[in-house]
Amino acid sequence: MANRQERHQQRKEKKIRPARNKTSRGQLARSTKISLGILAAILLVVIAGTIFFFQKYGKEVTAAIDAGEEHAAKIQESDFKQYHPTTILDKNGQVLKELKTQERDYLTYDKMDPLVSQALIAIEDKRFYDHHGVDTQGLLTVALNAATGRGVRGASTITQQLVKNIYLTPEVSISRKIEEMVMAQSLEKKFTKHQILEYYLNNVYFGHGAYGINAAAKVYFGKSINDTSLLEKATLVGITNNPGIFDPTTNKKNALKRAKLILKEMNQQGYITKDQYDKAVADDISAEIHSNALNNQLDNNEVALAVDSATKILMGQQDFRFQYQFDSKEEEDRYNEEYKSAYNKVYQRILSGGYQISTSIDPALHDQLQGIVSNVMNAWQDRNGENNFYTKQAAMTVIDNQTGDVVASIGGRGEEGNHYNRAFLSYRQPGSAIKPLVSFAPAYERGLLEGSMASDDRPNNTYPNNVYNGSKGNLTLRNAMAISSNVVAYKLASENRDELKEPVYQPLAQMQFTGLDVEDDNPIIAVGGMTYGATTQEMASGIATLVNQGNYRAPVNIQTIKRKDNGQEIFSQSEIAQQKVYSDDAAYLTIDTMKAVHQNADGTAAGLALAHNQYWAVKTGTTDEAKDLWTVGATPHYTVAVWAGDDTPQPQDNMSVGQATKEIFKQTMDLLNNGKEDVDFQMPSSVQKAGGQLVTRSSQTKQVLATRKNSLQTATTNIDTLAKQKANELTAAKLSTPMVEEASTFSNQLISERIDTLSQFEIIVTDTQDNWQTFDQYAQDVFALVQQVEPSGGTLSDQYTGVYRNKEAEYAHEKAARDSAINTVKDQITDTKNQSKDLDKQINELKKRLENEKD
Repeated sequence: MANRQERHQQRKEKKIRPARNKTSRGQLARSTKISLGILAAILLVVIAGTIFFFQKYGKEVTAAIDAGEEHAAKIQESDFKQYHPTTILDKNGQVLKELKTQERDYLTYDKMDPLVSQALIAIEDKRFYDHHGVDTQGLLTVALNAATGRGVRGASTITQQLVKNIYLTPEVSISRKIEEMVMAQSLEKKFTKHQILEYYLNNVYFGHGAYGINAAAKVYFGKSINDTSLLEKATLVGITNNPGIFDPTTNKKNALKRAKLILKEMNQQGYITKDQYDKAVADDISAEIHSNALNNQLDNNEVALAVDSATKILMGQQDFRFQYQFDSKEEEDRYNEEYKSAYNKVYQRILSGGYQISTSIDPALHDQLQGIVSNVMNAWQDRNGENNFYTKQAAMTVIDNQTGDVVASIGGRGEEGNHYNRAFLSYRQPGSAIKPLVSFAPAYERGLLEGSMASDDRPNNTYPNNVYNGSKGNLTLRNAMAISSNVVAYKLASENRDELKEPVYQPLAQMQFTGLDVEDDNPIIAVGGMTYGATTQEMASGIATLVNQGNYRAPVNIQTIKRKDNGQEIFSQSEIAQQKVYSDDAAYLTIDTMKAVHQNADGTAAGLALAHNQYWAVKTGTTDEAKDLWTVGATPHYTVAVWAGDDTPQPQDNMSVGQATKEIFKQTMDLLNNGKEDVDFQMPSSVQKAGGQLVTRSSQTKQVLATRKNSLQTATTNIDTLAKQKANELTAAKLSTPMVEEASTFSNQLISERIDTLSQFEIIVTDTQDNWQTFDQYAQDVFALVQQVEPSGGTLSDQYTGVYRNKEAEYAHEKAARDSAINTVKDQITDTKNQSKDLDKQINELKKRLENEKD
């Protein structure tokens, strides 16, 4: 290193004078002219690329710079020296689990063999000692690549890699690259080059749970980094590029190839002699896993959920952009790869230590609920020959409806050694259990009611069959939910998509269902026909959203996350924002409809009763061949989602396995609600009882629009009929000139009346309705009449134009005031009645006028 740095300094100090050109003054050699031409062309490309870059990404760059500066201000030395194990605490503050992957054996720069950092610099960042965190050559490369459509690519410095490893997710975007650069420059101002090398080498991930090169040396070679050979050092440094590809235990050929490339660079850059190089490349390695890792087996389902939730929370704090719906399969695949990489990185960092995660886990309650699942499923004893686990499994998620917390995450039958948590990891087809979320709640958003009728007949073969292989005729939506009509659910989902102008799965995406696919924008998902499916945790959070008046809360069992080094709280459960998915009236109506599933004699859960609750809602679900069985539901206090089936989907006995899910649901609800007040779900102010049924704000708005449309159509029909009648009378009388004039005057009067009617049309824009098209269609009919009478313009044309422009302005205003218009819908109903009376009055007056003219 000393020789390298001395030569570097000598190059700086030595003044090299260019040789005098021997050509005559004012002339340039042909080769020089060509070189200058090429250089000028390159410069123009660079300038053009840079201009393009900042024109296209200017705002994004500015925002990224601000974000980078904000994050940079929080950088501290302790970020790189997290030695304490991660602890998971239960609701009482008792330690449930300690996590750390390796004894870190942190080595300061001065205690580490210089060849290690030299190998790193040689292969990753040759100009490390020349730049200030960002290599300007790399910045130009990023701009040019973006300008030429080759993506956001460009070599990162060691400092940038350190920033990305510690603070950022591996997202590939302009904003992330700029943010990384800003933070890297800040890092170089706060710490020396040697400190940055020290932090990098002690924090980079080497695979197999090893963070830091000293831990990696012990894992792969069973000794300290300072005791490894030169080839072994180069091999370990090579792993940092990609722990999977350059793992010396599974990909020795790749690992050696990269190690020898590193050695070659070290020799060429003056870090090692030719003799050292020759001896090292002639050497060999023998790597195997020497694990001194602690026990990080997440054998507790609740702890597994806590670590999963903490991982996603920290990913969010590193600005990872979670995505739940996609425009193409390519976009979906690209996101999944990015998500997997970011998740694994943060997950491993939590396992490596440094955090205190306080949860709402109640171990005693978990044991009771696990006991319910295990006891009910005890009837099935068949086991898998490969691992001796039960073939038939079950999973359950319980959510506290008051807080949104996950009370329990039961991932299986609890047999020894089976630690897979199906509650949040296993995607299964939800069957009819998904109907409330994608069919009924959106339908109620559109203004339908529980008493609204729908045909159970299949219009064509694209519609799914009902489980009862027939049709029940016209059904109310409440009855359709009770008997779980597939045809009605499919129809509703299709209509929802057409009227709401959004994908069928839109509510699921808003509730962060992670198994959605581009192919799921299809009404068939209303009967559970999803590409991948849903978890019990997602299903429970969906039903809990309905209970919470349409407001979604992310399901977690974490209260706070703190850093161990300084005690700083970096997350609190109170920070989780709620997201409005359904209107409060649509959510309430859906929950009320789900009561029919157990209240109606023909409901799919008829006969199921809870010991402590009379007010509760439920939905069952069965997939094709009963491969997946579900029972999901809620009381005002808790939401429970239960699934049962085989890990590898197989046909089930619907009667017995389906009954098991109901029994688990019942026993769980009875245990949880014992001692709780037996109250009904809270009815929002937007729902009222009228005429023996629940009426919502959305349904009232829909009815208002229908009434206005009918009144308008009636008025139009009456006027047209009267006009035709008058024309026939005039024709029969063999029109004289005065009568022609009378006819012309009357025609003008009729059209003027229609324009006046047009001016009285009230524009309605709410969260579920928009009647501009109705108005516009009527206006076009009126305009056609105006043109017949005044083809070159005139008084009627001016009158019509004024009315139409006023309505355009009114429509724009109503769109802007959409939310306030919803709150005044009742007043609008009153106004409509008055307007209808006025309209009737005008029609009556017109009739009298016509009768008088006849006389």
